[in-house]
Amino acid sequence: MDLTSTSSGIGDILSTEASGSEPLTSSDSSQCCHPDIKKSWDTLVFHSIKEVEDFYGQYAYKTGFSIRSMLKSKNNSKNKKSDKIHYLRYVCNKEGFKKGSLLNPNNKPRSDSPVVIEFEKVKERPEERVGCKAGIYLKLDETLNVYKIYRWEGTHCHELHRKEHHRYLRSFREVNEVQGQLALINSKAGMSMRTSYEVMGQGVGGTENLPFRFSDLKNYLMTIRSKEMIRGEATVIQEFFRNEAMSKPSFYYDMQVDAAEDIASIFWADGIMQLDYSLFGDVVSFDTTYRTNNQYRPLAAFLGFDNHRKSVLFGAALLYDETAATFDWLFTTFLKCMSNKKPQTIYTDQATALLKSVPNIFQGVFHGLCSWHMSENAKKNLGTRANSSFFDELTILISNVEDESDFDYNWDRMMKNCFDGRPISDWTWLVQTHRNRMHWSSAWVKSHFTAGLKTTQLSESFNAFLRGFLQPDHSLVQFFSHFNVMVQRMRDNHAELDFKAANTRTRNNYPNSQLMRSVVKKYTPASFAFIHRQYDLSFKYYYQEDTSKGSELNKFFKVFTIEKVDDPDEVDDHNDDDAHNDNGGASNSDEFQEIIPSFEELDRLDERVVTVDIRSKSFSCTCRMFENRGFLCRHVFKILEFLGGSVQYHCLKTIPAQYILKRWTRDVRPSVDKLKSSITIGTEDTTQAQRYQQICVVTVQLSTRVCEDEEASKIFLDGVIEAGKKAEELLFSKGIGTNPSSVTPSKSSKAIVVVGEPSSGKSTAPKFKERPNPIKSKKRLKSDYEKARERQKLIMERKKQKREDEEALKKKSAVGEMQEQQ
Repeated sequence: MDLTSTSSGIGDILSTEASGSEPLTSSDSSQCCHPDIKKSWDTLVFHSIKEVEDFYGQYAYKTGFSIRSMLKSKNNSKNKKSDKIHYLRYVCNKEGFKKGSLLNPNNKPRSDSPVVIEFEKVKERPEERVGCKAGIYLKLDETLNVYKIYRWEGTHCHELHRKEHHRYLRSFREVNEVQGQLALINSKAGMSMRTSYEVMGQGVGGTENLPFRFSDLKNYLMTIRSKEMIRGEATVIQEFFRNEAMSKPSFYYDMQVDAAEDIASIFWADGIMQLDYSLFGDVVSFDTTYRTNNQYRPLAAFLGFDNHRKSVLFGAALLYDETAATFDWLFTTFLKCMSNKKPQTIYTDQATALLKSVPNIFQGVFHGLCSWHMSENAKKNLGTRANSSFFDELTILISNVEDESDFDYNWDRMMKNCFDGRPISDWTWLVQTHRNRMHWSSAWVKSHFTAGLKTTQLSESFNAFLRGFLQPDHSLVQFFSHFNVMVQRMRDNHAELDFKAANTRTRNNYPNSQLMRSVVKKYTPASFAFIHRQYDLSFKYYYQEDTSKGSELNKFFKVFTIEKVDDPDEVDDHNDDDAHNDNGGASNSDEFQEIIPSFEELDRLDERVVTVDIRSKSFSCTCRMFENRGFLCRHVFKILEFLGGSVQYHCLKTIPAQYILKRWTRDVRPSVDKLKSSITIGTEDTTQAQRYQQICVVTVQLSTRVCEDEEASKIFLDGVIEAGKKAEELLFSKGIGTNPSSVTPSKSSKAIVVVGEPSSGKSTAPKFKERPNPIKSKKRLKSDYEKARERQKLIMERKKQKREDEEALKKKSAVGEMQEQQ
C-alpha cells in the first residue's frame, strides 16, 4: 500500500461523527469512522477488496499500526464454496503469537528445572506478535454485491507507533515501479544495491523520506530475478548468448555438457576480443579466480598486454572444475575461436592439471610458470624452510642465471645453504620444481618472447579490477550482465589512453639524440618510457671492440659497467620523471667519446657481447632482451650511439625498423577501430538505448527547470501524463504491449527476461550442473549463547535419562521383591 497522506492523529478521528443515514458508497475517507462509534461505519459499503485495503490501511497509518490479511474465505453463509470471496478479515500486525513463542501462555515447559525452562520451540529473534485483538471483519452482501463491515475491534493491547516511525510499518513499505526500474538499471550498470538505495535517497532529500527500507529494495530485486528464472537459469543464459550472437556476428560461445546433458562449462569471446588477440596474442596469461558468482564456478580468463602495457581480455569461461579434461576442452575451444592461432608464450600457475593440459593442446608454445605462485607453493610445502634466505636464492634462480651450468651451481648452493645438503628426494615439491625448471628459470625463459611477464600478476590485477563489478552472491544471469559492464569499462580505459597518447607530447630528455627522436612518436608513452630508461642506463656502460673476431661488416663488442646498475625485473609503466639525463641531454657521440681504462676482468659487471651485422642492420646481445621483451637493451643502445656517430655508419643513427615491434606502437589501435566498424551493427537494442537516452535528457532538463514553480510543474506533469496515454495507445495498436501488473524489466533487457508462461509439469529444459561450494560451508556460525544452551540441553537430557534409568531399575527391583515374597 502506497500511502502518501500524513497522520492526522487519533484525536481528530474521535471528534468526528458520522452524519446521515444514507449508505456511504465510497471508502476514500477514514477520518469520519471510528471502531467505537458503530454509526460511523455501519453504513459503509466497499465494491472491491482493494477499497477495503485502502480504507483500513489509511486508518491504520493515521493511527500508528501495521495490518495484515488474516482471512479471505470463499465459503458463503451456507458454508458452500463459491467463485467469490465472501468473508474478509484484516487484523493488526501484532495479532496472535508465533509458534513456540515465549509470550504465549499456552506453551507449557517440558522441564521443572529452575535453571533452564524448555518450551516447545524457542525463537531467538525478537517477537512482534503479542496477541492483539484489533481487526476489522467484513462479509459480502450477495444482493448488492458489496462488502459491509459487521465487526470492528479497535482496542490494542500494545502501544501505538509514533508518527516518525510510520515509515517503518511493514504493510506501508512499498517499492513503486519507477523506483524499482531505477534500481534495476543501477544494478545492471554494476552499482551495488546499497549505493543505489543511497542514490535514490538523495533524490528525495534523504533515505528517511523513501517509502521503503533497504531490505524492501533488496526483496524487490530478488523478486524480479526469481521471475526471470521461471524457465531455468540455463535456458535464460542460452537465450542471452543467442541474442549476443545474433546482434554481434563475430560473437563466439561454446558449452560443455556432461553425460546427463547438463551444462558444465561455458566459453565466450566477442569480436573485439578476437581482434585484440590477433594483435596482442603473442603472450597469454591464463588464470582462474573464485567468488564471482553464487554457483561457486571459477572464472577462467585469457589475458594479454596491449600497446599501453595494460590488461586486455581475449576470452573468458565459467568452469565446472579444474581437471585436465576440462582444461583440454577449454584450450581446444579457445584455439578454435581464434582460428587455431597459437600464442608464443602462455603463463599459468603450477596446477598439476595445467602442467598436463598445456603441453597437450599448446604444442610448440612456451609454457611459463608464475614465479609468484611458486613462492606461495613453497610456503605451503616447505614450511619453516621457506624463509628469507630461501627466497633470496630462489630469486637468483628465477631471474639471474645465464645458462644451465649457472643454474646447477646456484641450485646446489641453495640446497646446501637452506636444506643442509639433504638430497632433493626428501622434498617432493622441490623435485617437481626442479623437473619444471625450464618453465621458470631465466636460463631458459630469456630465449622466449614473454613481453617482460614473469608472473601471472597481470591476472591478479585483473582479478582485483573484476571484484569491483562481480560479487559472490551474484547469480549467473547477474554475472554475465555485470561482466559485460566490466569489459566495457576496460575498453573505455584503453580508449582514454589512446586519446592521451595522441593529445599529449611524450617527454624526451634527449632531444638531440636521433635514436630517441626516431621513435618518440612511434611508441606509446608506456613503451617509450622503457626504452628511454634503457638508453639512459647505457651511459653508465663502456664498450670494447673485439677485433680478433670482427670485420668491417660484422663487428663484436664487449659492453660492461663498473658499477652496480638497478635493473627493474618487470617492464613497468615508468614515470617520465624516472628518465633523467646525467649529461644535460646531449647525446652526440663526440661528446661521449670515453677513454676506456684497463679494467681487470673481475672489475667488470654485467658484461655482455653485442654482435652487429652492418648490412642487415641487425644486432644481437647475449642478454637477449629484445628476444624476450621486444625492446632493445642498454648494451645495444651503447653500440648504436657509438656507430651512429661515425660517418661510415650513418645508417645506424636511428633505430632499425625491424626492432620496433608494431604491438608497442601507437598505430596498432586505429587498425583495430577500423575492424570494429565491420563487426558492429545497429541492433534494436542499440537504437532503443539511443531513444531512451534522448527521452531522459529532454525530460530531466525540463523537470529540473519547471520544478521551481508549482503551477509550471502541474502543467508539465499533466502534459507528460497525456502524452504517455497517447503513446501507450499507439504501442498497443502496434502489438507492443506490456503487462501492467508485471515487475519484469522492459524490452531493453530482453537478453535475460522471461518470455511466455512456464510450462506445466516437470521441466525438460537444460540446467547447469550443480557444483558444491569448495571454499566454505554455508552453515551459519553459532553464537556463544546458542552453544551454551545446547550444552545445557545436553546436560538436562542426560540427567533425565539417568532419572528414568534409576526409576526403571527401582521398578524392576520392586517387582523382583514381590515375586520373591509370593
